[in-house]
This record gives sequence, C-alpha cells and structure tokens, in this order.
Amino acid sequence: MKFVTVVGSINIDLTSYLDRWPKVGETIAVRETVSSLGGKGANQAVAAARLGARTAFVGAIGTDGFAQQAAMELRREGVGALLQEVPDAATGLAFIDVGPDGGNMIRLAGGANLKLGPSDIQRQKEVLLDAQVVLLQNEIGLEASLQAARLARSGGALVIMDPAPAPSPAWPRDLLADFDIVTPNAHEAAGLLGWEPATLDEGREAARQLAPCCARGAIITMGGTGVAWALDGEVEALPAPKVKTIDTVAAGDCFNGALATRLSLGESYRDAIAFAMRAAALATTRKGAAASLPRLDELEAPLKSLSA
Repeated sequence: MKFVTVVGSINIDLTSYLDRWPKVGETIAVRETVSSLGGKGANQAVAAARLGARTAFVGAIGTDGFAQQAAMELRREGVGALLQEVPDAATGLAFIDVGPDGGNMIRLAGGANLKLGPSDIQRQKEVLLDAQVVLLQNEIGLEASLQAARLARSGGALVIMDPAPAPSPAWPRDLLADFDIVTPNAHEAAGLLGWEPATLDEGREAARQLAPCCARGAIITMGGTGVAWALDGEVEALPAPKVKTIDTVAAGDCFNGALATRLSLGESYRDAIAFAMRAAALATTRKGAAASLPRLDELEAPLKSLSA
C-alpha cells in the first residue's frame, strides 16, 4: 500500500470549554481545559491512520517540551513522523475556546510550523514520490505547500489542498492549478469566489465555479448543511448526517483525512465523500481535536447497514 502523506502543521492544543462566551474585558471561569495533539496537518494524519491508511507526516517542531509531546503522540497513533526540529522557534500552539453550542474560536501561534520551507520539503522528496494521496493545509508557508504539491504530482500522487485557515489575503484562483482537488468550507470558498454559498444548491454552483481552477475539481464543505462537489465533471451534493454536536474542532481535518484514505483505496468520489462526512459527523460528538477522531471499526457497522 502506498502512503497517504500529510505535509502541514503540528501543534499542541490548549482547549477550554465555556458555559457561555465572555464579553470583551470580562473574565469568566471555564468548565474544563484539555491539552492535546492538534494542528490541521497532524489532525489529518491521525484521522487517516485511525481509518486504516499507511500514513506519513512531514512537519516542523521546536526543541521544547511541547515538541516531545507532539512527537510522542504521532508515534502512538502509528503515523510515520518526519519532523524538522527548529531550535529558534517554539512548537506551534493553539488556544481554543469551545462555546456551549459546540462552536469554537481559535488563537493560533504558528511557531516552528511557519519555519518549514521548500528546502525542508525537498529533503523529504522520497515520501512524497511514494505517496498515493498528499494532503495540504494553510497552516504552513504557502511556498512549502506548493513545493510539496509539485513533487507529489510529479510522482503521480493525488494532491488535496484544504485552504484553511482562510488565506488572507485571498489566493488568486490561478494558484489552485498546482492542486488536484481543493476542499474549502463555505467561508473559505467566499474568499476564492467573492460570494459565500449558503445552501447545497449554492454549494454545487460554488464547486462548479472553482472546479476549472484545479486539475480534478473542488469540494465545498458546509458543516451541518452537507457537502457539495464538482469533480471530473461530476456535480453532486449530500446532506450532512444529523448528530448531537458538542465540539466542531478538527471536524474539517477529520473529513479531509477520511477523504484521502478512501480515495487512496480507489473508492468513487461519492462513496469517499459520504464516508468522510460520517467520520466528521462522529468527530463533532466528542471533545478535542485529534482525540475526537474516530477509528475504522466505529464506522464499519453503519457503513455495512447503509450498503445492505
């Protein structure tokens, strides 16, 4: 089996759960605080590994105690970690507040993630050339992501870019030509298109407009509404599974990791997207980032019943 390789960010998340949102200048007590592995790249790698992919991760850490925690967590998840140590930067940190409805606000200290450059990516050329699918996000420098995309595509890998957090300033659409598939949420799609889809019909239209910019097409994730896509001429949408959401942190990362895993196995776009939606929905019923990501055996039973 070839790799699902993730190139991106790795953080330690400090997550606080709030009974209500504070006002500006107000101090309130939190219900609970948790320290855990995070970063969009690491989350996607853990999601892929838990769902059965042979997974490699390329990223950067500092030389502090948080670095040791991050590396240990990846190893424990069975992810092949290729981590560049950056002595003059701290390991990435995310300060996450989760409100009573499961929504979140995140303050991100990129640290070593922002030091990962094209030359670091070049040193990991072999794992990119050996990949079946390569996942990218927007928590490392864009030039590093573009270098990874070009190397991976030269080896025949499918390259998926999750443009999150939303690029600021917005990327020009011609930049997307280096990626096979782009997977923005509705807000991120607005930055690329100039308008934000609010319904699945609008999501299909947004995907249709973005699809020509990429080699294969676009997938628009719309949270509890569903997912729309335009891929290789196939334009469709699926409504989201209905679950009791308590924490949306890492749901998008779960979707992308699951999507990459199923596409690496040769599944159709529709089947891979449906699987990824179920995985992401389950993740929202749990607290935390990497800690919330489901394992394959948790999804196999509903998959069997749906296919019966």
